[in-house]
Amino acid sequence: MSVIETITLLLADGASPEAFAAANAKVESEYLPLQPGFNPGTRVTTVDADQRWTISLRWDSAYDGDASMASFMDAPATQDFLSLIDADSMTMKREVEIASAANAGLDNARRLYLEGIRDGDVRRAVETYTGDRYTQHSTGVRDGVEGFVEFFEPFVARNTVRDIELVRSVVDGRFVFVQAAQNINNGEARWVTTDLFDTDGNGKIVEHWDVIHAMGGTNPGGHTQVDGSVEITDLHLTEDNKDVVRRLLTEAFAETPTAPMSDFISDAVYINHNPDAPDGLAALVEMDRTARANGQALYYKQVHRIIGQGNFVVSFAHQIWNDISYAAFDIFRLEDGLIVEHWDNVEVVPAPEELVNSGKF
Repeated sequence: MSVIETITLLLADGASPEAFAAANAKVESEYLPLQPGFNPGTRVTTVDADQRWTISLRWDSAYDGDASMASFMDAPATQDFLSLIDADSMTMKREVEIASAANAGLDNARRLYLEGIRDGDVRRAVETYTGDRYTQHSTGVRDGVEGFVEFFEPFVARNTVRDIELVRSVVDGRFVFVQAAQNINNGEARWVTTDLFDTDGNGKIVEHWDVIHAMGGTNPGGHTQVDGSVEITDLHLTEDNKDVVRRLLTEAFAETPTAPMSDFISDAVYINHNPDAPDGLAALVEMDRTARANGQALYYKQVHRIIGQGNFVVSFAHQIWNDISYAAFDIFRLEDGLIVEHWDNVEVVPAPEELVNSGKF
């Protein structure tokens, strides 16, 4: 979920409201746009009759808010702001924004998928469910409405039977994730697709990332790439669970690990939907040990986005395995602060000369 941050404060003795308003605007225009996870257009400043100022804004996560706070005191663009406030009067609280079951962004993402691709109403769907821009990161698809139409109208013409099931979804503020199973032309091709959408203030889609991989059969644990748990619970633990996943990927799965996987993954139950992996933490640890010993380590070069909704957390990252770059989505289910189930989907990052948009990330 997104985090709503609310700050209240009084001005220092002798500070003018006009000077503070200008300093506050400088923070908004010069400092915040550089901070990862800040949601543009969400910052609102008000002042009451007692001259107490209230500033509210939205972050993708508490982690992003904490990172911004750590740099706020020393940033050049914040110094005028800091000089004009009574620091002792300042208070801050954060609240997790709970996604509505009738989320507009999720509805638009579902409709774009099902009406535009499954049902073949390509142009109407992309024109209806996207916003003022549509920045595209899907391999082979150009930016904008025309890029979507250019790619998918021939696709639906070639593939007359398009059975698409949206299996899982996660909503975190303006970000929407869906996992889908696609059966094309009665089994001629089967795909697992994982998609992340950024949406505007009206829930219209403005940016899209995806990873697509052929659907396999059952893995050594007897699981497919899409079966398993779907129920979202523990909404109050969203931020804690996102932090567990962030640390797993940046510490246990770093190029040089700094923490064991057992700090983040349950040793009692770990259901793995990776097409080649058995269940259990011990099996995962052994796979990692063997790969590293053979010079084929799998590690996360950069984690680009982590979103969550209760017990489900999704990461989108640049992954390296056997010296090959992959775009990777991982879905994690957590219980009692530990990961107990995992799905993933990977796609080789295209060479720069093959790109028709700004790339996978």
